Amino acid sequence: MRSRLHTTTQAPELPNGGVPPDGRPRPVMLLGARRCLPGGLLLALLSVSSAALAETYEAIDCPDSFYTEARSINDRGDIVGICEDANGAHGFLLRRGVFTLIDHPDGVGPTAAFGINNRGDVAGRLVGADTLHGYLLRRGRFTTIDPPDSTFTVARGIDDAGRIVGFYEDLGVHGFLRDAHGYRALDFPGADVTTAFGISVTRIVGGYLDLDGVSHGFVLKRGAYTSIDVPGALHTRALGVNVQGDIVGGWNTSGCDDCFTRAFLLTRRGFEELEFPGALETVANGINALGQVVGSYVAEDGSVHGFLREPGDDN
Repeated sequence: MRSRLHTTTQAPELPNGGVPPDGRPRPVMLLGARRCLPGGLLLALLSVSSAALAETYEAIDCPDSFYTEARSINDRGDIVGICEDANGAHGFLLRRGVFTLIDHPDGVGPTAAFGINNRGDVAGRLVGADTLHGYLLRRGRFTTIDPPDSTFTVARGIDDAGRIVGFYEDLGVHGFLRDAHGYRALDFPGADVTTAFGISVTRIVGGYLDLDGVSHGFVLKRGAYTSIDVPGALHTRALGVNVQGDIVGGWNTSGCDDCFTRAFLLTRRGFEELEFPGALETVANGINALGQVVGSYVAEDGSVHGFLREPGDDN
């Protein structure tokens, strides 16, 4: 499935991130966003339990939407992603059962929300009049994210220190890290293309395309890159990482290098396949410190929905 589920450097030190002292979520006002209050069941939650894995899956759908992807979840359970309705495509924030649509005021096309940290900062992508730009949404204000000399940029992940990762194009396609010191290009050694998708504490995860056109995942930790390949997969991409170092992503056994139809969770115990019950295709996009996973799946009728996976007692 081609992104229907749109889809040796030094690692900098991580300063302490800010979280409210009482640990309780704070409501935010989003500039350029429309707030959707649930007048009934605005969140379509379909709970399906798997006795064998002792886990629970819930479907996530924006109100009145026909397409939803969940892309990231923070430790407070706030979820961001993309949805499409009769008015077009939007980013969204789901907090305590309430959806807020995110639309950049200067965007001429759909706005996407890809990452959220524990402070509620959101990273994503907007369609400008000239090209694609990354953005940071913090306390209701948008900041454009564009590495120097880039012709397009997508911001994908953000950590509690406000560091942002993503990818951009100049003469090639590179991952990037934006921190207090500026922008830094991320390139897997010997790769043709590198893209960064997630960041947490000392780790950055993403994907790269080798010279044979095969897609692999990677983790960058303490300045060293390590390739990630699901056993038996043709293509693999790492999409999210939590503070414990657990990694989620997508993989396939056939098809193109950007077509991921199956999901994985990689922990210290090894690889585990994740599958929304009854789905034709599943991709895992984000994971938080509690082990909650968000992603997207294709139902039997071809419709695309987001999901939240709650880990069981054995996870």
